[in-house]
Amino acid sequence: MKQIFAVLVLVSCAGVVAAQTEDKKRIDELERRIQELEAGRNGGTAPANPEAAKSDTPTWKDLVSLGGHLKWYGFLRLDTHYSDSAFDNARFPQWVRAEDDDTFIAGVTAAHVNDDQFNMHARLTRLGLDLDSGKIATLGDASATGKLEIDFFSLPSSESRAVPRLRHAYGKIGWSWLYLLFGQTSDLVSPLAPSFNPDTVLWNWGNTGDRRPQIRIGIEPTLGERFKLLFQVMAGQEGAIRNADLDGIGVLDGDDSGYPEGQARVGVSIQGWVAKKWMTVAFGAMYGEEEVDGAGVGGKHRFHTSLFCLDFEVPLLGTESGFTILFKGEIWHGTNLSDIRGGNGQGINAATGHLIRSNGGWLELRVSPVKWLAFTVGSSQDDPIDRDFTAGMREKVAVTYAIVTLAFDPFVVEASYGYWKTEYEDLERGTAHQYNLSLQLNF
Repeated sequence: MKQIFAVLVLVSCAGVVAAQTEDKKRIDELERRIQELEAGRNGGTAPANPEAAKSDTPTWKDLVSLGGHLKWYGFLRLDTHYSDSAFDNARFPQWVRAEDDDTFIAGVTAAHVNDDQFNMHARLTRLGLDLDSGKIATLGDASATGKLEIDFFSLPSSESRAVPRLRHAYGKIGWSWLYLLFGQTSDLVSPLAPSFNPDTVLWNWGNTGDRRPQIRIGIEPTLGERFKLLFQVMAGQEGAIRNADLDGIGVLDGDDSGYPEGQARVGVSIQGWVAKKWMTVAFGAMYGEEEVDGAGVGGKHRFHTSLFCLDFEVPLLGTESGFTILFKGEIWHGTNLSDIRGGNGQGINAATGHLIRSNGGWLELRVSPVKWLAFTVGSSQDDPIDRDFTAGMREKVAVTYAIVTLAFDPFVVEASYGYWKTEYEDLERGTAHQYNLSLQLNF
């Protein structure tokens, strides 16, 4: 009798389990159909795995903190450079030294024609943390995010004792179309960078814009699904790059002006003919002042700095197989640009006190036939106005380049060639053929 009862109990339990299993299957199926219906109504597709949709789930790269998480990223990198002629600095090239056999000026002319250089370093190794602190309920559910990023490209220091350099350190409070940013990050005006010369991204060779402490407000309303407006303003530290103290009193000339540097940028982003890619065109302007006490420079004491820049980024082609073509660049004009990487580092003529005006910019075309291979060509120049110069100053710098990139994620190999040229007032020009190789491991 007990055996019969036990069999009945087991059969009953099996029936209950089977019924529960069937019920769970029906519930899961209903949830899947609801997700599909919701996705269809929103014009999207439901994820095959509902758990995959939880983008806020911490991964192995995330460090969970109180109220949010930190996500770390970066890469290990080695760069090598060989040039057949001498730069002013093989690690931070600002000009090719004049190849003038008749005149020798320390730091300006080369020791001899075709004075070649070789350099190898790991300074561009990078480490960063992205912060997501969640929502701030008392500020209308504003998002609270931030970034901290360093590399080791700080000069002077030895190649085996490179010291950290602060790249980005900022917080950002944002709503759907409005944000407040504070800390150090890239300049608002001239925001793009060429792919060549990753050490200094062609600063003083046609690419303006660096990084500086700032407070920024951005208004970026979206009109429909394919149109976005950009209105951005910022106040930043004048003199953050050059650190000029021309009067030698121990107070930086940018600080002595009593004003922050102002920048503004307006533009439009459109989703054009390439699916899910934004085409952006914008115009930016910058204005700041420096003050030099004592005798001043050329009898002058107050000097303004200004920049006007058009930037654009246009995806020309994008296919599902990974074939992409991208065209981007910047065109600018400005005055006294040494603190924003223009005028080839020349801002004020020390002999006359005249401000040095300059025109420049860069253009770049990147073609990627498959996801792991890309070819890039580009050209950049910085052309100060000749009549602002005196003897020995640099009249014009230009570089033309080509890059081949192999991206076997997370391993990236890049080879590049650049033809660099510097023209001088009353000296022979300097030219250099440069060959570069970089190896990078992302994490």
